[in-house]
Amino acid sequence: MVASHPLHSAYDQYQTLVDQLANSPTWEPEPVLTMLRTRDRIQHLIDQLGEIPEAQTLPPQFWLSLANTDAILGRHTDQLRAVPALVDWRKSVHPPEHHWWWYPPELEPPKDALAWLWGGLTIAMLTISLALAQDIASRFTLDTPGVWSSLGAIAPVILTLFASGGALTKVGQQLLESVLASRSSAAKNWARIKFALAFALALGLFLFHSLVLPRIAVAYNQAGEEQYESGDWASAQDNFEQALSIRPDYPAAQFNLGVLYEAYQQLDQAQTEYLKAVQGGYLPAYNNLAHLYIQQGNPEDAVPLLRSALGNPVLSQQAPELQYLLHKNLGQARLEQERFAEAQTALLEAIVVGQSLTNPRPDAFCLLAQALGQSSAPADSSLPAANTAWRSCLQYATRPEDDIWESQARQALTQPENLYAPEPAP
Repeated sequence: MVASHPLHSAYDQYQTLVDQLANSPTWEPEPVLTMLRTRDRIQHLIDQLGEIPEAQTLPPQFWLSLANTDAILGRHTDQLRAVPALVDWRKSVHPPEHHWWWYPPELEPPKDALAWLWGGLTIAMLTISLALAQDIASRFTLDTPGVWSSLGAIAPVILTLFASGGALTKVGQQLLESVLASRSSAAKNWARIKFALAFALALGLFLFHSLVLPRIAVAYNQAGEEQYESGDWASAQDNFEQALSIRPDYPAAQFNLGVLYEAYQQLDQAQTEYLKAVQGGYLPAYNNLAHLYIQQGNPEDAVPLLRSALGNPVLSQQAPELQYLLHKNLGQARLEQERFAEAQTALLEAIVVGQSLTNPRPDAFCLLAQALGQSSAPADSSLPAANTAWRSCLQYATRPEDDIWESQARQALTQPENLYAPEPAP
């Protein structure tokens, strides 16, 4: 190529413009457009030379220089793409697609050397998330109506499937990449971002599983207690069972379900639920299970439960009514065992605690009267004390459920020969 050839002057101009732009902090539209059109002219002249059969061959040095200048421009594609008028220029000039300088490509971000590790951790997090989501959904599979039940069953799985599809499928990756396309730092750390999203999902589901599910179970259990008190036992049972479906080791719900079964006279099921609650350390269940054993004629099984509950330091934090019932039932069990002195001690303690109740109960007085009467002959001085206990029993038998105690007290006071009548089931 001769020095005076137009290609030489075009290249010199192109090189000068590229060097100026490369060293400029801002790319003004006019020099950028001039540079692009100059590069077009160089390509046009090269194409013309290729069409002339006997044209002089361009020396290798020219190609090396052109390639070097193009490489400098290629390293500044971010600035070139940032020129606002570039898109409008393309609409006016209509450059062919192989003129890459009109279509500056995005620089490929450097590959993360630990991408394989982040990818493996991402899959692990999504696997954990899916397992947690399935477990959460399975806890809301009962036929209990309600919006929260439906959301609890569906939302975790949909969220996890959406996240896993976004991170692992090609369509999902393209969607997320398009969202993050404007952030070059995000593109460079795409593998880490996917892991962070998967980890956040797994952490969120774990916190929901460990913190929120127990609260939902408490809400169902409380709703069941209110329905039980109002007489809506069917709805109460649904809510107790839903609470246990969400939190299988929830002793308060196990106890409440046992109370409901006992009210239905399904004593085997009640005993099963009470046993579960006892294993969870729920003190009211100790009392109810012991009372069941006493009703079944097994005071030997009741006594260890009652003594264990009475020796628990947590008992002082419980309601006085529970303390009363534990002492009363222990006295009743000892009475069944004919250990009258121990029965009197436990029943006197029950009476002391019972005085703090809003409505003192009569059963401890009635049982004490029986213990006093059976511990000695009728002529003994215990007889007046027994009669006093019977009178107190009659005095406090004011509730409908105290009718049997009232009847026994009246019979004992009017017919002394029946003072030792068998203790009725409370």
